Amino acid sequence: MKKKGLGLLLMASLLTGCGGSSSVTYDPDHFVDYYISGQDFETLNYLTSMSARDLKVIANIMDGMVETDLYGQVVPCLAESWEHNEDYTVWTFYLREGLEWVDANGKIYDRLTADDFVYSAEYVLDPQTGSNNVASYELIQGARAYYEAKLAGEQPDPSMIGIKALDERTVQYTMAGGGCPYFPSVLGYSAFYPTSRRFVSELTSDDPNISPLSVFGNSKDTVLYCGAFILQEHQLDTERTLVRNTHYWDKANVHFETVKSLAVKDEESVVEYFERGEVSYAPLVNNKAKTEYDNGNQNLVQKDTLAMTYALMFNNQAKYSEDVNTAMSNEDFRKSIYYGFDREMFIELINPINPSSLTARTFTASGYLYTEEGTDYTQLDPLQPYQSEQYQPDQAASYKQRAMDTLQAQGVQFPLELRYYYQAGNETAALQARMLQEILETNLGTDYITVSLHEYSRSFVSEARSTGDYALAIGGWNPDFADPINNLTCLRSDGTINNAYAIETLGNAHFAYPEFDAMLEEANAITSSLKERYTAFARAEAYLLEHAYLVPIYVSGGTYELTTVNNYSHMHSKVGIDQFKYKGLIAYDHVITASENEAFKQEWENAKPSA
Repeated sequence: MKKKGLGLLLMASLLTGCGGSSSVTYDPDHFVDYYISGQDFETLNYLTSMSARDLKVIANIMDGMVETDLYGQVVPCLAESWEHNEDYTVWTFYLREGLEWVDANGKIYDRLTADDFVYSAEYVLDPQTGSNNVASYELIQGARAYYEAKLAGEQPDPSMIGIKALDERTVQYTMAGGGCPYFPSVLGYSAFYPTSRRFVSELTSDDPNISPLSVFGNSKDTVLYCGAFILQEHQLDTERTLVRNTHYWDKANVHFETVKSLAVKDEESVVEYFERGEVSYAPLVNNKAKTEYDNGNQNLVQKDTLAMTYALMFNNQAKYSEDVNTAMSNEDFRKSIYYGFDREMFIELINPINPSSLTARTFTASGYLYTEEGTDYTQLDPLQPYQSEQYQPDQAASYKQRAMDTLQAQGVQFPLELRYYYQAGNETAALQARMLQEILETNLGTDYITVSLHEYSRSFVSEARSTGDYALAIGGWNPDFADPINNLTCLRSDGTINNAYAIETLGNAHFAYPEFDAMLEEANAITSSLKERYTAFARAEAYLLEHAYLVPIYVSGGTYELTTVNNYSHMHSKVGIDQFKYKGLIAYDHVITASENEAFKQEWENAKPSA
């Protein structure tokens, strides 16, 4: 396919004075963020949610045992230290003195103790809570057995769970099925954050059909706070305001008095807010970054890439067409899309200046998992064949013909209608949808497929996934901790973005592939060598790519923005939810220039500890 850049989709739009007027100033003590209208948080229950829109708030009102520093290293947070036994099967964490819970009014509620971590496990593993984080506890001894016993209606003893409060400031974790050398990074995930047993027990519901357990976290007043901020105000899909927690244990590293988040219609409109001094940074999306780059704008700042990979997923349980389901279950059909999808052309919408810098070759991103010898996980032998250009039109055409021959013999009628949903009113999402449509229809031909575009008003889950009225979806996973098991578990046959069993509630795809599940289990049993462990996981991931169960497209981050922020002053974590934290972040009263940003980066690199 001939490269057409952005011409078919975008009109040239010059930004007059993009970067803010010299008369505009910004308040460095009162940070202003944004979110897209319709993507406000739905719950503050950090023990049940795994949604990014929720976790962006949760990360700032809660803390865990550990956090990450400026260089992505795991460092103490609520725990001041920890130790493990020789084979990494038992970990013991020691809490800081003087930790306190506060309520939504900033008043001290109680001391934070070791039992709060024990209770979090009991809550997550209680089927009544409907937690999406049960799988996170599978590495804890007894957790799975406890959950299954509760599910069967039994009343198991919580002491069977391998999390013990040895005293008020000491928590001991016992692993299931062998050692876990990466365990500290696991505890940075919100499902392991502490929860006050007494506070939850005091919650009530006016509806007798709603358990008090389900009340926890459904508003700013039904959750306690131990993080850097407190949610002071919240107007749904309008704005929300965080205020500094004056009882926080690490106040010296919190530089904002308030953080306000405004709901905006789409990312394109944020620049206007920024130019008026109404937000603290603004992304430059679509052709805006390219226009400003070509015009020599000195305020363009490129962000670092992150570890979340976005991939094209195939729905093999579409309710609107059995022909689509038959095709999605055909490997040649999936491979025709895999090799016919021009990733770089799609990424031009996200980063038109250097799109190849964001190209994803694998579902696991590069740059955050390394063997003992320093080899990047994505460069291990099983994944090497996928590091070259995967857009291969000739191969796509060959697989197309094979698929058509097989599927027509089965009675499938062509062209197949592939439905794709995007959020109404979000111009960025609309452009991406039209680009996806253009790429697939042009490269594979409308005699084979047509891509029909549909809008959802608020939730893809409730308006498309639950109804099965789609064939294609773009989804991703932000790793919660630094090990391949976390990144790949979501793709298991019973995972969260692939699930063959809970079709209406989980998964963008619904494949059952016991071979992959077995490979994951085998890899996870290896704990003696990172190289052996990672290579085994790489073989499992290569299995998914070989059979085209998904199409990796791009990694998050790496885009251009206008900002008042020193992007090297915050936690540089590619895993977990620390990337959402405002703690440590430093803002200025003016727009940062590219040269200032480079100076920040140089200072950051000079201070980086030796490996």
